[in-house]
Amino acid sequence: MPRSFAQQIKQTRPFASPEQEALLAIRRTAASLLAPWEKFLKATFGLSTSLFNVLRILRGSHPTALTCGEIGERTIARDPDVTRLVDRLSALRLVTRARSQSDRRVVKVSITAKGLDLLRELDPHAQRMPRALIGHVSAAKLQQLATLLAEVLDGMGTYP
Repeated sequence: MPRSFAQQIKQTRPFASPEQEALLAIRRTAASLLAPWEKFLKATFGLSTSLFNVLRILRGSHPTALTCGEIGERTIARDPDVTRLVDRLSALRLVTRARSQSDRRVVKVSITAKGLDLLRELDPHAQRMPRALIGHVSAAKLQQLATLLAEVLDGMGTYP
């Protein structure tokens, strides 16, 4: 039987509420799951997870270009400065920018062939990583977890 979250973090006093315990467990789990991927991306490709996420979003829309606002709406972890991320990807020649012909204030971002090649190189790693990290959990429990997390996101309140 797995250790409780309280045991894992050596918590000796009860949590203030079940919601607090669940939220802390989600945060700890997310950080633990992301750490190896972040380390791999940085050490091997010089990318952050945010940069990788933007590239995947642009590949998903390819060949249609997206504005920074549209990219921001699709990101997993909200990054308030998508423009800065696009600047870094542009400097690496992984994306290009073009002004809209109909509205010169709008800048559209597209992934380049170099960006697509990089993602193709990363794809096998991105596909193996989830199995390496959480493959010990049964498919039924993973589906249950995904359903529970969707329920949390769908009904989440706001604060403050």
